Amino acid sequence: MMKKIKLSMAISIPCILSQLALAENTSETTVSKPNFNLFTSLGVLNIEDKDFDPEAFETELGVKGNIKSNDFKMIYNVKVDLSDAINSRDTGGPDGEADIHVKETNMIFPTSYGTFILAPRAVSGQYRDLYSNVDYFEYNEAHSGNATPSGNTLFAQASEGSDVIAWASPKFYGIKFVAATLSVKEDNHNDLDVKSFRAIYNQGGLNFGVGHVIASKTLTGATKDYKRSAITAGYKFDKIDLGTTYEINTDTFGTAGDYKTLGLAARYYIDDSYSVAAAYYQKDSDIDSKDNKGTVFQVKKQIGKSVSLWAEVANYDITPDNVALGINLSY
Repeated sequence: MMKKIKLSMAISIPCILSQLALAENTSETTVSKPNFNLFTSLGVLNIEDKDFDPEAFETELGVKGNIKSNDFKMIYNVKVDLSDAINSRDTGGPDGEADIHVKETNMIFPTSYGTFILAPRAVSGQYRDLYSNVDYFEYNEAHSGNATPSGNTLFAQASEGSDVIAWASPKFYGIKFVAATLSVKEDNHNDLDVKSFRAIYNQGGLNFGVGHVIASKTLTGATKDYKRSAITAGYKFDKIDLGTTYEINTDTFGTAGDYKTLGLAARYYIDDSYSVAAAYYQKDSDIDSKDNKGTVFQVKKQIGKSVSLWAEVANYDITPDNVALGINLSY
């Protein structure tokens, strides 16, 4: 499998470069005017055993554009999150200038052979495609990693990745296949530290997907590769969204132990403005002290296309319980 993946990446990069050269020689290149975007989520937060606190949950600034000709197209995207810098003094840090988080820096190359992605920083496609069916929330997001606001310990899949090269197949009857590699460490004599694969069906109201991630044992000097599998399903009715995701982690690094996590979620649209959402998560670990479960409830009011108000209440076994109120602005 390793040789096939290396061969695939070796072929894909020259393919992109050859299309660049062909575009220069055969047609005039058009550079579109960049689109600038903003998303900010501000509010107040009360975490169990901590003081009530005004909070910047997310503050993202981004620029996106495309370059194209008759034979070539490239989409570029850069996005930074300032929320850590804004909140830094609250958490004992300095003014926060060093806490600006680059969330995305990528180039996307759509071709007739599929879409190629080069991303030193990227929002995780694995997370987006396999976990969005159970992640409806603003503060109580279901993913793992440093970018998780609530410190949720239920799912292992992170929402972001770095040093990513990926390929997505053209859609066929609503089905697409995606393969990606991440080069996490530069000094472990292993170019492909993490490999991920997923197949997604998304057509009409039905969404179904399966995925698998393999993290090389060379990342930590472990004796076995860490493996994570996930399966998801969701359906959008007229006024109700339903979803579930089941994740299996084996040969995990460190002290986490092997574990499985189930998520169930639903959103009901009361009318064009109001909706309510609820989710249940349960983590079952080989190490009893690592077991966790939680319920989250949200009420949201949409005010036009750009503004929404929301309130969340969450109760967990291990992760601190919380109440969060916020307002989102995007354009």
